Amino acid sequence: MTARRLAPTVLPCAIDPQSWDIDEGSYRAGRDAQRECFRCPRLAACRAEVAKMIAAGDPPQSMIWAGVAYRHDGTAVATDRELRVYYNRVEGQRAIERGSAA
Repeated sequence: MTARRLAPTVLPCAIDPQSWDIDEGSYRAGRDAQRECFRCPRLAACRAEVAKMIAAGDPPQSMIWAGVAYRHDGTAVATDRELRVYYNRVEGQRAIERGSAA
């Protein structure tokens, strides 16, 4: 009997990393990214990685990792409302940088 090799899993966060970047993506993309994380076969490994990063004082920044959104300063976004507010703040900042805000 020959051993079967499993094809490597390509993770959604590797295919479309911008959707996991909360300073670049949209609220809808961020919520979709969180849902993808919760279905991911690597969720437990990602959670362990994040725990090590936080313990080392180097939390994720401006991204969704293991289903949790982290602000630009590395603090976790605790609620859906906070996430929406964060995305609105970021979109407002992008508008100012483009010169389209009054």
